[in-house]
Amino acid sequence: MGEKLRHPSAQTTCVNDPMKIRDLPLPVTSTKADWLPGTTWLGFTPTGTGPDAHAKCQSTVNQQLAGGLVLERVTQSFGTAQPGHENDPQVLADRERHEKFADCLIAIHQLRPSARRLVDIIGAQEFEHLQDAWSEPGKRNRWSVAFPIVRTWKITGEPKAHDVLSREVFRSAYQTQSALLRPVSERMRSEIAELDVVEVPAGNAWIAIEDEIEMALRDQIPASLLQNINFDLLHALEGQEEERKIKIKRRAAWVAQRFWFQRQKAGTTQCDDCGFDPAADAALAKLPRRSLFDIHHKDPLAEGIRMTEPKDFALLCPTCHRIEHVKLRASRPPR
Repeated sequence: MGEKLRHPSAQTTCVNDPMKIRDLPLPVTSTKADWLPGTTWLGFTPTGTGPDAHAKCQSTVNQQLAGGLVLERVTQSFGTAQPGHENDPQVLADRERHEKFADCLIAIHQLRPSARRLVDIIGAQEFEHLQDAWSEPGKRNRWSVAFPIVRTWKITGEPKAHDVLSREVFRSAYQTQSALLRPVSERMRSEIAELDVVEVPAGNAWIAIEDEIEMALRDQIPASLLQNINFDLLHALEGQEEERKIKIKRRAAWVAQRFWFQRQKAGTTQCDDCGFDPAADAALAKLPRRSLFDIHHKDPLAEGIRMTEPKDFALLCPTCHRIEHVKLRASRPPR
């Protein structure tokens, strides 16, 4: 199960071009079978009853995620609502929606470990209705361990799992019921690798953005990098309050710094456009390499809307960076 609430500032724009599952930025490490396609969160029901049952459930799911992505499949069967709720309009609508997607591979999700309660993610009214309809008597914890979906890639055509997966892989992944996640084997990764996906806006991307803003506010970020990002985001973040603009820009600079460290570690600190390499010029070899490059944000309009990552940046020499912005200004419609 997974529905509802978006941050008030969230926007809905298309995010990316079609790609294959094998091209996603992280591996698919687990899968979850749900009655309905998740849209903003995936929920898990604690199996224990003690005071630490929620914490144990959350810890187990975090371990199962292993830093990867989740493949979501809709189950072939639908649950039975609590007595008195069988004809509830929402239950009936959910049952009809389930019939449309039964056995389909729906999406690949990136989840965010979060201490937020489910009621804080979906709102009190929906939470109470959810528990009334589906929780066992005396237990109001159905899907109460909730992981926000912060990035999501829809699988094109929602193919049936039975049509994509071999019998052995299907049985291994879905034969038995599980309240948590199920591991994805190398063979299963191979069988889903060529499926087409397209990234769509994740309504709860703001949760990850807010978490990372807090990290960015605690970290030291070079003033030159902040200036760099301010330049790139000059015409972005329209409609945002000034204080939030400052926070989003700081987070962007924090991500850009991670990008530089990754490039430095990989030994690929050359201009992505012209190939400029300071090592080829003896006069530049003794200068700090970082001072000879700009970090360019390739998709500034995505900031504050989706969870931008190091791959959204490019390493450019100052000349190529200026050219990029000349091209950007030329492509921008006149005001």
